[in-house]
Amino acid sequence: MQLRQLQHLVALADQGSFGRAAQAVHLSQPALSRSIDNLEEVLQARLIDRAYGTVRFTQAGELVLARARELLADARQIERDVLQLEGLAIGSLAVGLGPFAAGTLGRMALSLMAQRHPQLLMRMEVADTASLCERLHRRQLDLFIADTRDLEKKQPGLKLARLPNVPVSFFVRPKHPLLRLKQVTLDKLMAYPVAGPQLPTEVAAQFDRQANRSKGKSADRGLFNVSCDDAGTLRHLALTANAAILAPLAPAPGHETGALVPLPVAGLTGMQTHYSLVTLAGRTLSPAATAYSRLVTELMSPAKQPPGR
Repeated sequence: MQLRQLQHLVALADQGSFGRAAQAVHLSQPALSRSIDNLEEVLQARLIDRAYGTVRFTQAGELVLARARELLADARQIERDVLQLEGLAIGSLAVGLGPFAAGTLGRMALSLMAQRHPQLLMRMEVADTASLCERLHRRQLDLFIADTRDLEKKQPGLKLARLPNVPVSFFVRPKHPLLRLKQVTLDKLMAYPVAGPQLPTEVAAQFDRQANRSKGKSADRGLFNVSCDDAGTLRHLALTANAAILAPLAPAPGHETGALVPLPVAGLTGMQTHYSLVTLAGRTLSPAATAYSRLVTELMSPAKQPPGR
């Protein structure tokens, strides 16, 4: 049984004759008659009494006609729903972001998506890369954006789309004592609290090696003595505790470090993010996830990023 056969049956009921029904559905009268015959054969029931050139539905025909009208209405609603989904008038989006990605992309992308698609249901989560990966595998996220240096050789079933690198710097409050120095060395930096998010294993190891090679207080601790994945808390530490925080230079103004000042540190220049947009391999993205991915790519384009400092 096919929808088009049900359409032919409804047309026959509405038009009252095979001739007029055939014209309404753009078929020849014999073709329409064969379609009804095939439907009766599939259902193994007589639906139409054709005596004396009139069209009269049997009891079985009346039952099938009523259900056919319901099914055709549902099919039309499905078409409308899909069109709305493709146009993002309905649907949902669940996005995960690493701490750095949240500071540079999270609020900005969420705001733009809300402006462009006000009816879309959206949820954003900020977590470390391992947690985001687990939630993606559980289908609790559509995608996530994070530093993926720890994932590239360890996680099967993922599709990683590399995004442009973003410069990373230490930031301090505008009148921080370190800004008065001609050159900030690692040991001078570590005279103050140094804070940052949980870092990829490779990056954390590099910082530890540099801290171990430095003099003074570096022997007593690693480079970072405060670890926090919340960008707002890191910014608060910089403004209230004289902390130097590690953060990316966002691809557009208005990010979490907007009220802070970059602090160049000798031996720690040229730092960059290693963002990837991560989805499940072999899974078709929803229209909302596709739109979000395009938006992120647009925001991360070189033209949107600030000049190097």
